Amino acid sequence: MRTAVVVVLFGLLAGCGGVRQALQNESEDSSVSLTDALADCRNAFPDQITQAVRRADCIVKATELSVRPSLPFPELLDRENALRKMIAVQVEAGKVSLLERNDQIAKAHMAIVAEEAERLKAVPADGQGASPTSVVQWRASNSNACAGLGGNSPNCY
Repeated sequence: MRTAVVVVLFGLLAGCGGVRQALQNESEDSSVSLTDALADCRNAFPDQITQAVRRADCIVKATELSVRPSLPFPELLDRENALRKMIAVQVEAGKVSLLERNDQIAKAHMAIVAEEAERLKAVPADGQGASPTSVVQWRASNSNACAGLGGNSPNCY
């Protein structure tokens, strides 16, 4: 009987590994939506303090795969992601609270989106097409509402 239970448990674990591998392969595909990729990050790393760096790395990877290729100024996303990683290290070390992190990310994101808007004004209108959904989602994320408690919602990351 014990042998049967052990075999069943190993089978279940192998199945979980297969699902995890499929999710990883899926997140490497640029067609995965930003919303889905961020949900995967929130689910994989639910503890925003002890898993802050791993969660930030996951978010950075998600935005690099789904948003960066479509941005007219990808270096702005790079700047935001560098800040996200730096703050995550401070959160894990206990030097920055989640509220402070949320506030810093929200302020930086709003400044970056405003800078992008200013740069886009200088680009001829015919050079600007409709933005992909992931870019629209990124631009709308991390608003002032994210600066307080509740920075774990789909639009706050």
